[in-house]
Amino acid sequence: MKDLFIAKKPTTIFRQLLLNVVIPPIFALILLGILNFTHTKSILIESNLERNYIIGDEITKVLEFQDVALGLVEVNLDKRMEKLSNEIVSVLENTEGVKELDLKAIQHKIEMNPIMEDIYIINRNGIVINTTFKKDLGLDFFSFGEEHKNLLLDVFENKEFKKEAFAIEANTNRLKKYSYQPTADNKYIVQIGVYSQEADEIIDFIKNTTKEIANDNETVESVDLFIGADNPFSLNKSAVLADEHLPYIKQAFSQRDTVLVKEKIDNKRLYYQFIYMDRKNTELYKGSVIRIVSDRSSDYKKLSIELIKFMSIFLVTLLIVIALIYVKTKVITNPIKNLVEKVNRITHGHLNERADIVGNNEITTLSKQFNRMIGELESYYNELERKVEERTREIQQQKEEIESQRDAIEDQRNMLADKNESLQEAYNEIEAQKKHITDSIVYAKRIQNAILPAPILVDKIIPHNFVLYMPKDIVSGDFYWVAEVDGKSVIAAVDCTGHGVPGAFMSIIGSNQLDHAVRVKKANTAGDILNSLNEGVSMNLQHEAHTAKVRDGMDIAICVIDYEKKILEYAGAYNPLYHVRNGELTKYKADKFPVGSYLDYPDRKYTNNIIQLEEGDTMYIFSDGFADQFGGENGRKFMYKQFQELLLENAGKTFEQQKAILEKRHMSWRGQEVQVDDIIVIGIKV
Repeated sequence: MKDLFIAKKPTTIFRQLLLNVVIPPIFALILLGILNFTHTKSILIESNLERNYIIGDEITKVLEFQDVALGLVEVNLDKRMEKLSNEIVSVLENTEGVKELDLKAIQHKIEMNPIMEDIYIINRNGIVINTTFKKDLGLDFFSFGEEHKNLLLDVFENKEFKKEAFAIEANTNRLKKYSYQPTADNKYIVQIGVYSQEADEIIDFIKNTTKEIANDNETVESVDLFIGADNPFSLNKSAVLADEHLPYIKQAFSQRDTVLVKEKIDNKRLYYQFIYMDRKNTELYKGSVIRIVSDRSSDYKKLSIELIKFMSIFLVTLLIVIALIYVKTKVITNPIKNLVEKVNRITHGHLNERADIVGNNEITTLSKQFNRMIGELESYYNELERKVEERTREIQQQKEEIESQRDAIEDQRNMLADKNESLQEAYNEIEAQKKHITDSIVYAKRIQNAILPAPILVDKIIPHNFVLYMPKDIVSGDFYWVAEVDGKSVIAAVDCTGHGVPGAFMSIIGSNQLDHAVRVKKANTAGDILNSLNEGVSMNLQHEAHTAKVRDGMDIAICVIDYEKKILEYAGAYNPLYHVRNGELTKYKADKFPVGSYLDYPDRKYTNNIIQLEEGDTMYIFSDGFADQFGGENGRKFMYKQFQELLLENAGKTFEQQKAILEKRHMSWRGQEVQVDDIIVIGIKV
């Protein structure tokens, strides 16, 4: 309880009034101001957007009028252009040498206007190979986008005259109408391009009209129309589309909807509205997008001014409230301060102190009741001191009794300390022996690792491989072995009897006998190497001790690979070979007698399996450690069937991935179970 009182920081009535009376309304006012500002901002933005949509509707009607007006102009041009196109196609009945043909002579012959009307010859690759408008010579129409490309291909396919609406001419940025018709041999397209003074006047009129609409709205800076989804262009020559806005205008085309973009440029807050509009009577430019650019800087400036006004009024109001509270609390706080001073003196032991009785209010009543309480407390204190003196004498007697009992306990504790010291010495001796044994086994692991082939040697002899090697203990009864024999690559996965230290000794014997088989006995087939290993291991394990023999040995899978002829030889003692080709797994069975049984069955020989390989074949040799691992939900063995399915499922992946998958699956399956045996899995790919 004393700690609780110390932990609380002293405060004042004035501070409590600020915290409990003033602060909550302040937060409420701030929250109300933020909500009001946000709501005002939202209304302002929505009203501006609504205004822009209204402007957009006006401009849409104006631009629809533009399309109708241009359509009326096109009606008269379509007939003339079809007539001219037919005459040119009849002249080009034989298209040989069309690239060098004098089109101006044809233009003059059929009475075309050389200023307003042009001829283009386009090949099947969309390239202008001849034209009266030399600036467009070599122009690639396919590069204008899929719409242009599909239009030209459609003309070739349907073999008929096709007209198109007005568009912007690439070099002059002037409005121009085009038509398309294939030649008689369907090798080229004759294109007619025609300028129109009437169309230019319509565009100027629409441009001025949209400009007037924009000028009538002070926030609108510009209004433009862009045509064509692949390469958007405007009939207004002065309209510029920034590269960073191209994705937004294409989004409006693809979604056939309005896209809003906000940007801040040179302290100006610009809103870009891209409004989609359908176009009729055209196959090439089926849609258009209206771009409305508006400056909202003035709106944000108004909002900032309103925010400053609110903050100023809020701060002035806050200062006035604090000043009033300070003045009013003085009347209350002075009597309370006097009472607190008396209380502090009483808490330091001056129980004869009494509070001053001043005024006629709640504090006066509090002071009277406080004085009465202190009087009673003083009498209680005197009585308590008397009882404490009596109790102290009793405690002194009890203390003497406890001290005598403590001496007896101290003697017993010394006896226990002697026994604990003996136990600690025995524990230290056991720990030293354990460390010595562990150090010996770790050193044995270094020796065992020395007999394992280095990864660089394995990669040199078996170019495409992975080796998953997971000993159960510090040292392992499983090991792998590689060699080169007569230009062939040899690799083996060996599982010795037992694991830990016994298995490690067996692995050293196995590795030495494999080296002896290929280097001394010159065994060069998988079966011969295994037969030689069987004999050598059996002889090494023969110990004369009356008639008893050591019944130890090893299971093995060994492969001899001729990479040049793509032939694999396999022999095995209990450990099979898995061969995966084209998504199917083939199992080559091992012989059912272990290495080390030569003395019991000297006539038994291991089968030498010969397999013709193909590019992409994958082979796996392994010990039984992976399949025999207990785990899963029910604590069962992993089993060979599930192991085969795992290998087949991932055979198409890289060996690095396969090795990681096998290791992860083993850890996942094992869970909290201990590893039951050493594990080795080797993958080989042709």
